[in-house]
Formats: sequence, C-alpha cells, structure tokens
Amino acid sequence: MPGFKLSGALLFGAMVWAVPGWGQTAPPASSPPGNPAGQADLTITGRRMPGAEAPRSATCEAMARDPFFRAQLAAGITPRMYLPTRMPRNPDYGAPPAVPAGSPLPSLSGSRFGVADPIYDERSPAAEFPDVAEAVAAANEMRPDGAAEAVGQTSLESAIGACRATYNRGGSTIGSAGRAMIARRDEALPMAFALFDQGRYAESLEWFRKAADKLPFLDGGDEATLFVGKLYLQGLGDKSDPVEGVKWLKKVATAPFNPETETPMFDPRQPGRNTAVGEAAVMLGNIYQNGFRGIARDPEAARKWFVRAYDVGHVAAAKTLGDLHYRGTGVPRDVKKAVSDYRKAAAFGYVPAQVALADILYDGDEGVARDRKAALAWYGAAARAEDPRALYALARAFDLGEDVAPDPKRAIVLYKAAALAGYPAAQVAMGTYFYEGKQVPKDDATARRWFETAAAKSDPDGVFNLAAMVARGEGGGKDLPRAWAGLRRAATLGHPTAPRALAALERQMTPAEKQAAAVLATSAQPVGR
Repeated sequence: MPGFKLSGALLFGAMVWAVPGWGQTAPPASSPPGNPAGQADLTITGRRMPGAEAPRSATCEAMARDPFFRAQLAAGITPRMYLPTRMPRNPDYGAPPAVPAGSPLPSLSGSRFGVADPIYDERSPAAEFPDVAEAVAAANEMRPDGAAEAVGQTSLESAIGACRATYNRGGSTIGSAGRAMIARRDEALPMAFALFDQGRYAESLEWFRKAADKLPFLDGGDEATLFVGKLYLQGLGDKSDPVEGVKWLKKVATAPFNPETETPMFDPRQPGRNTAVGEAAVMLGNIYQNGFRGIARDPEAARKWFVRAYDVGHVAAAKTLGDLHYRGTGVPRDVKKAVSDYRKAAAFGYVPAQVALADILYDGDEGVARDRKAALAWYGAAARAEDPRALYALARAFDLGEDVAPDPKRAIVLYKAAALAGYPAAQVAMGTYFYEGKQVPKDDATARRWFETAAAKSDPDGVFNLAAMVARGEGGGKDLPRAWAGLRRAATLGHPTAPRALAALERQMTPAEKQAAAVLATSAQPVGR
C-alpha cells in the first residue's frame, strides 16, 4: 500500500536513548558511603550478619568470634563495619486497620523493629544478652564444634566489651549502665511497630513517642523519632500535622553521624533499604522537591537533604542529585556535576545511575566529552543486571555496528531479553525481525503480536506498524477503519510518517469506512491494539 513502510529498531531514524555498545563493568570510582561494589553478605561460621533491628554493636560482636578480628580490636584497630539496613514501611494510611483500634495490645515477637528481617536474620550475642558474660557464653555455643573459645574467655569478653564501647551499646560512651539496660530491655519500640503494622496508627504514635523519649538515637531512638515524624506527616487522617512531622524528621536527619561506625550496607538489588537517618533525609528531600500539604516547594532545601541522604550512606540519593543537576531542577544545569553524581552511585552497582551515566558519555554533553568506551562499559554493567533499557541499547549497537563489530545473532538475543522484560522499543524490534524474516523465519502473525504488545504501551512505532499490518491484512484480519484509527493515534504520539500514511489511507476508504473510523477514533478504548 502506498505510503506505508514498517519502522522499527532496524529502520528507525530517531531514538529516545543514546545508542550504546557492550563492555565490561567499569572500575568503581572513589568509594562513597556504603559497601564496595559487589560486596557479598558477610558471614561468620556460615551465619549471616545480625538483622537491622539488632543493636548496632551486634555485627561487631558477631565478628568478634573471629581470632583475626579480635587481634585487630586488641591492637586498638576498629575495623570498619557496614551495618545492615531495612526496607521502609510505607503503608496505605487510608486503609481500614487490620485490627480495630482499642483491641488488646498485640503479642511481641522479640524483634526490636517488630518483624524479623528476611535478609539479615541471624541474631548475635548482643541482640539477646545485655550482660557481656552471657554474650560470651552464647558466642561459644554458636561455634560450629561447640568448643569453648580457644584463646580464652577474657579475650572474647574484651572484644565484646570493645564492640559495645565503640558502637555505644552499653559502653562508657552511652551513659550509665542502668540506661543501657533500659535500652536493651525496651518494649516500647517493638510494641509501637506491632501496632503500626496492624494499622492502629494513633495508638502506635503513643508508643513511638515513649520510645523516642527514653531511647538514645543509637539504641532505637532514631527509628522511634522517624516514625513519630511519619505519622504526624500523614498517618493520622484529618489529625495529621505535616509541619510537626517535618520537625520530627529533621531531628532524625540531622542526628550526629560517624561514617566509621554508622555507615549502612548498600545492596544494589534492593536499593530502597535504608537506615532511619537516611530515610528521613530522603523524605525531606522529596517533600521540599514536590511540596506537600501546605509545605512549599524549596528546590535548594531539597538538594540539601538529598546531599545529606548520600552523606549518611544512602547511595541511591546520588542518582537523584545527578538528575537535579542534569535537568537544572532548582539549580543551574551542570552536566559535569551530574556525571560526578551518577558515577558515585554507578560504582556501587546502582543500575539507574549506570544507565544515566552511559547515556551522557555515549555522545557527550555540555562540558562532558564523548567517551564511548566508558559508556559501553556502564551499559554492559547495567545489562548484566538485566536492565531492559541497557539490554536494548546494547542490542542496537550490535544491530547497527555502532562502535562495535556488527553481530546480528547477539543483537537479536539482547532484543528478545529486553522485549520480554517489557521494553516497548525492543518489542518493536522483535516484530520487525519476524516481519522481515531476518535471523528468524518470516512470521506475520508473530510480528503483529509483538507490534500489538508495543502499541498497548503507546510506542509510536508499535502503533504505526500494527496499523500498517491491519491495513494490509497481514498476520490477521484486514480492517481499514481500525488501521486509520491506529495511524491517527500514531500521529498524535509523534510518529513522523503517520500523517502522510493517514492521508494515503483516507483516499482509499469508502464513506462508510470513514464513518466507522471516526467512531473508533472517539472511543474510550485505545486504538492500535
């Protein structure tokens, strides 16, 4: 049919994303707060590290079972710890409570945060035993052979004591032994979380406030204060007070922070995991970036809080800072700063930052030189994490032979992976392969299904190609009114050749077909599926 030509990954002229290539993971840049890229979960005699709800000395105490670690402590060297994190609790505050308000108080699980951590679920002596001697006995029981500590009780006792002193868990820096005991035996915080998880938010607020009043920040007070802020922000229905909530969030976000003893662990597979301090800073950044219920937007304040989030170990905040600098949101546009921010998060395996960095480096931008080699490396790193955008970008590179040797077989494998992951442009590419019969046998029905899938996601090329096949009756029934409606939709989505194809199709339609097409164009259901 005149005026029709399929467009796709093999034929596109305009692309949304920069076209990349393949490479190995780029070496990490200077290390921001968090764990080194690729760091595996630390284990002791086959056990995982303590949960985020355990006291902060728990990781150190678990490591104290290792003789080399104890030797470092004895020499006055405190090895750097990366503390576990937890997923934020962000429920639907408007949903009915799971347990009616005023019901009997729930039974406690024994976990400080009200729920066992599914990732770091091993308890250390610190989690259960406030007394050092009891902790030593418990540590010996955890030994795989059940034997007593080979170098003597005193060495392990000293190591556990050093851990508690360093991490402010019953040591001399936390205050009186009585206050330390209160913190370790506290039930206000777990009760607050138990009520919170039942949807009894007003009741949980009372318990969070009790915990915030009596617990030091390093002993659960930070979590309690965070949740007081979250509940005032939006958890109390018409009694919520966002201004008061922000005050409580700022208390947490500005808490003293020691990067040597309080840096959290970062897992790029679960970038949302955070600490109380980091979560409060991110929340404040979002509040001031977007405004919230009477709190005005303040781009500079938002940037400040995202900087704070990164400084206290929330690696993903560096990507947000990069976005602000790249787009010039609240700050002058500065691509160099954006690249610097993206590198910080990309080096720790944060896939969105790797892709954003590659997008800039592939063609260069204001003040940033083109660096295809580095761009290919970052795209490759993101693709190995199965990011659909990166997979598609690599497929394009091998398909067109841009900065890599053409490799049609590898291209179609990557296109397919991206398409199955739901990336519309890759779905169009797969449809084009089957339509043209390249690398795969020609199969119009399969091509049409791929175009339908992409069209359902409003991909302009998917909509256009589907309409072209419907107009010709390829891979399925012929339907000129539906094809016309599809081309019209492609035109509204910005497809460059859709208007010309639409005019060509109109010249071949009968008045009845044009009337049917007009009805389709005004229907609520998107056309082009």
